Amino acid sequence: MSGQTVTTDRNEMKFKGLSISSGRISGQACLYSAERHKAVIEYSLVNDESIKSELERFDEVRKNCSDELDRIASDVAVSIGHAESEIFQTQKHIMNDPKVIDSIKNMVVDQRRNVEWAISDVFSAYEEKFANLDNQYLRERASDIGEIRRRLLNRLGNNKSGFVCAGQSHCIKGDSRIIVAEELSPDMIINMNLDKVLGFVTEKGGITSHAAIIARSVGFPSVTGIHGIMNYVRCGDPLLIDGDSGEVYLLPDEKTITELSPVENVDTGAVCMLTSPEGTQVLANASTLDDVNIASSIGADGIGLFRTEIQFIRSEKLLSEDEQFEFYNNAAEAINGKVVTFRMLDVGGDKPLPFLRIKKEANPYLGWRGARFLLGNPDIFDAQLRALGRVALNHKIRILFPMVVDAQQVEELLLRARAAIGFLPGAEKNIEYGVMFEVPSAFLQARKILNLVDFGSVGSNDLIQYLFAIDRSNELVSQDYNPEHPVLWDLLTLLADEASRQNKPLSICGEMAGREGIPTRLIQTGITALSVTPRLIPRVRNEMAKSVGVIE
Repeated sequence: MSGQTVTTDRNEMKFKGLSISSGRISGQACLYSAERHKAVIEYSLVNDESIKSELERFDEVRKNCSDELDRIASDVAVSIGHAESEIFQTQKHIMNDPKVIDSIKNMVVDQRRNVEWAISDVFSAYEEKFANLDNQYLRERASDIGEIRRRLLNRLGNNKSGFVCAGQSHCIKGDSRIIVAEELSPDMIINMNLDKVLGFVTEKGGITSHAAIIARSVGFPSVTGIHGIMNYVRCGDPLLIDGDSGEVYLLPDEKTITELSPVENVDTGAVCMLTSPEGTQVLANASTLDDVNIASSIGADGIGLFRTEIQFIRSEKLLSEDEQFEFYNNAAEAINGKVVTFRMLDVGGDKPLPFLRIKKEANPYLGWRGARFLLGNPDIFDAQLRALGRVALNHKIRILFPMVVDAQQVEELLLRARAAIGFLPGAEKNIEYGVMFEVPSAFLQARKILNLVDFGSVGSNDLIQYLFAIDRSNELVSQDYNPEHPVLWDLLTLLADEASRQNKPLSICGEMAGREGIPTRLIQTGITALSVTPRLIPRVRNEMAKSVGVIE
């Protein structure tokens, strides 16, 4: 359970949270304080002159913070990406919203309160309203409002967020350390040397928050939702993060470290296998052009899963056909002639698009998402298809339909796709169509579905969720999210056997494909194409080579 601990001996403590970025890492901890301003100074203004002075202080601090956000946005656009830089521009616009400004100034003038108190009161009220909304995406925007409040108060009080041990001789500012914080703020990420950070552990922050998106962009193992962990961890304490399971070990003993064997980044120049063993493929999962460039640089066999929805989420708007074409075409060119598998817009569940104003659902994980969403939004579906069709005029690509439930749905998807792309002579010959096997009903119709398409791909994250009735973002049941369960492997074998009978390529993507020991089992099952995060490709390739006897 999140926030609770299990003590396996008098030294080691185990915490359970939610994974926001996969992978395992071990190292020492650095604690980061965000200056929460739990006790904001409050005093009354005695005359009109003091009121005027407070209003001037507010205007000055707002201008200074606006300039600071512009600088940060510019730096982020260069170091991480343009979409991530928009996070800080959004915060700037919220801070300078006329309604927000009027509310703060009215409190200063009408209630004769100092500006610190007015800022804290107004932004805290907004933060509370957002935190209580039903929409998960909007609920997690509360953290952005809190970030604005802290920035203004820090500037007014000349306080700075930073490492708890800052100024002490042993402080190394997070270099080669695991950062432990109350919340992973975008500003925090920018103000440290990301090249030397090992991972993140936070007390709160959702899997679709802006900060979580940045954490996944930079690729560090990260776990959130461990309430109160800062009360247990001291700077320099040994930690082990299992970003696959959402578990964090404080003061892990040698047995734990040996059993979990943290996955370290691999120097691609030192690996034994720079190409995949004959008869196998190690592909890359990608969400950004940077992911594609990394995959290309380490010799991935292609992109097995390009998550097209991430660009929509990061841009916080509905992308036009031309915007999509430019982005997809750049990805196809970056992989140097190898095939990119573009998954069609897969939204809903833990990936909402709030700007579409979709009707609230009681259970979005079982609602209008995946293939259902695509067929229910023909304008959005057609625009994405046309953009990909234009890419196919010059590149061989794969189009992957998410979360299909049966053969009839696949027929509808293909009919729509061929109609949308049919106006582009020559595009169809460069396109292969496939489906994601994520829902148990699709496995039961594997013969019919595979007969309709060119290839199949197993989406292991959602498959485990639907197979065992587990909300994988709910820490109360996350212990049952088990990729070792024999029922799952029976289902994978059933699908692999059918794909072999029809001579249709079958791959698997999702976090389990990159777990140590899983590639060997997948090959034994008959699934020889694995798509994993780029940084895991060398290790997975080596394991596959060992399993087929290429290396010892």
